[in-house]
Amino acid sequence: MDAIMNFLNDHFMPFAGRLAEQRHLKALREGIVAVMPLLLVGSLFLIIAYPPIEALDTAVAPFRGELSKVSNATFGILALVASFSVAYSLSNSYKLDSLASGIISVSAFLLSMPATDNGNIPAEWLGSKGLFVAMIIAILAVEIQRFFMEKNIFIKMPAEVPPFVARSFAALLPGFVALLLVWIVNIVLLTTTKLTLPEAINIVLGIPIMNLGSSLPATLVAIVVIQLLWCVGIQGADIVAVFLGPVWLSLSEQNAVAKAAGEMLPNIITNQFIYVFVFVGGAGATFALALLLLKAKSSQLKAIGKVGIWPAIFNINEPITFGMPIIMNPVMFIPFILAPLAAAITTYIAMATNLVARPYAIVPWTTPVFISGFLTTGDWKAIILQLVNIIIAAIIYYPFLRMWDKMKFDEETKQAMEEDV
Repeated sequence: MDAIMNFLNDHFMPFAGRLAEQRHLKALREGIVAVMPLLLVGSLFLIIAYPPIEALDTAVAPFRGELSKVSNATFGILALVASFSVAYSLSNSYKLDSLASGIISVSAFLLSMPATDNGNIPAEWLGSKGLFVAMIIAILAVEIQRFFMEKNIFIKMPAEVPPFVARSFAALLPGFVALLLVWIVNIVLLTTTKLTLPEAINIVLGIPIMNLGSSLPATLVAIVVIQLLWCVGIQGADIVAVFLGPVWLSLSEQNAVAKAAGEMLPNIITNQFIYVFVFVGGAGATFALALLLLKAKSSQLKAIGKVGIWPAIFNINEPITFGMPIIMNPVMFIPFILAPLAAAITTYIAMATNLVARPYAIVPWTTPVFISGFLTTGDWKAIILQLVNIIIAAIIYYPFLRMWDKMKFDEETKQAMEEDV
């Protein structure tokens, strides 16, 4: 155990900390988070358009087309909004003109799109299909702007000119170069490969990453990394979400589009798969642990259970992870990692065999347990699946909790005897 703790403290924790604060990764994380309100609103209207109760479904059917417009206007512009939000966030970290960065990024992103025969921009690229393109172009646009500003290569206006006008002129040269570069790369690619920039990025980067992110083995590895980071006190989901968050959101958007079109949902692993069915009660699937703590012999652990059970219903588990603690506690590392892994495998099997419907609507991560499963799939059996995951997690946590509970109880007994003396 000491060797494991030394390795985590000396090597893993410093590396993870630097990764969490890396400028570009942080911008990607913040940019994707900025898109979430749109997706939540779109999911709400998707749930209303396709209610999980047959009588309501029949009543809503005549209005489904109008309700679906909201979903299309939210899920359908995922990449477009991300092109602005990622550039805005990265530009902020450099203390540049964030608004100009976002506008240049959006313009460059739209310029890169493969035009239709009529010269229009195909809507499909504005959604999840163009997400990786949007993120790459956003970073490129900001880095070009930063280079020009650091080298003082921009149009300077007299001091009498209002600041907002001066900022607009300062963005002219970097904006021109960014658009020119995207335009030239697009022409070169079309001439040599018959592919546009987004198509090339999608083939080289987007499709392989999507295929990897939608696989069960990659998801299990991601869960292990998330849990290991949490074990040393780092928000693991935030770091992993930089790499797989866009993938999981894209897979969610594909399911939402398929649901609206009345087609079979293509993806099992999505954003909801992770946050609704795997992390029941928070990272580590700790809702089960919160229930077990209520029966602990240690007065400290029992008190933590009483305090932690209510937040756990809403997937908030800091009272437990920091209170027991789980963080920096080798005794609890193993179940903390194994419980969500077991939940992921169980959920995948249940959905792959069509025992439980696949998720299509994104719900806020604080949506209470059981309600979240039902809303995100429209299937009452999702409630049973969440319950099964809780039971499995409880079985995994139980022997390790008994060990930790005995240690804490013995400490309390010894302390009480010393105080009596």
